[in-house]
Amino acid sequence: MAKTAVLIINWNNSFDTINAIKSVLHLNDTAIFLLDNDSKDNSVAELKDFFSTNSIIYSLINTNDVDGYIYKEENVVFVLSDSNRGFAGGNNILLKCIIQNKEFSYAWLLNNDAIADSHALNALINKMNEDSHNAFVGSVILDYFKQELIQCCGVKYYKYFGVSKLLLKNVNWQNIDKVILINHTADFQQGSSLLVRLSALEKIGLMDERFFLYFEEQDWQYSGINLGYKQVLATESIVYHKGSVSTNNKKHLFFYYYNKSAMIFAKKHSSFFVRNIAAIMLCGITLIRSKLFIKSIVFGFKGILEGYFTKL
Repeated sequence: MAKTAVLIINWNNSFDTINAIKSVLHLNDTAIFLLDNDSKDNSVAELKDFFSTNSIIYSLINTNDVDGYIYKEENVVFVLSDSNRGFAGGNNILLKCIIQNKEFSYAWLLNNDAIADSHALNALINKMNEDSHNAFVGSVILDYFKQELIQCCGVKYYKYFGVSKLLLKNVNWQNIDKVILINHTADFQQGSSLLVRLSALEKIGLMDERFFLYFEEQDWQYSGINLGYKQVLATESIVYHKGSVSTNNKKHLFFYYYNKSAMIFAKKHSSFFVRNIAAIMLCGITLIRSKLFIKSIVFGFKGILEGYFTKL
């Protein structure tokens, strides 16, 4: 099996991060690259204590030390960021660390609030190897709390509305015809569990860090598709995901970051006419989704404006 780097980002949530690490720590031909995104709680101390208590070999480096870093066969490479870089920026730091170490063929982006099934990675790699043009492979994401329910099997993008929809959300996994699912069409795979072919990044590049949260993996995959690469779903790869932890209990931040990223994406990938329609529709969708909660509306509209006028 080709060597895989497992990328996990922690932000003020060492409890979930430790459980995510436990779910992949036993896997062969892997190493975990963990980034703390400038947590303000006791995450760093708690993670270091977990490694020491369980005799896990790890190295501790700062973001300034990433360039030129040489992998030394550690179980975990723990990178400390001096600021919160978001999902794209945080993963880019880890990707830079990995790409310069040529023994890795794949990077597996795994959310820190996700638990991987023991066969999840093998299934991802098997699907990746079916076609040399496969650059992004996603998992079937099941709900962590109601594990019989699907959270998503890929994502569909509606350009005139500026929004994406999780496919088969809340459908019972046991009722899904797996043969039909193989041919199920998605526009992109969700980033909570995403295997990436590192050699493809020589052409595609890293994620666009103007996306702080949301749409970053969609933009990344669209860039790859435009270069002839593919995104596919590995139906045998199962990951259980809590979801929305970073903006949980802060709905106004969800509306801000989602809407801002949605508009940046529309500017990059849609015509002037389409992105203007999307901006109008997104205003209406925000009013409906926010249930007219003033703070969410204000932050949602702010996100639309900032995204619309972001320079590309």
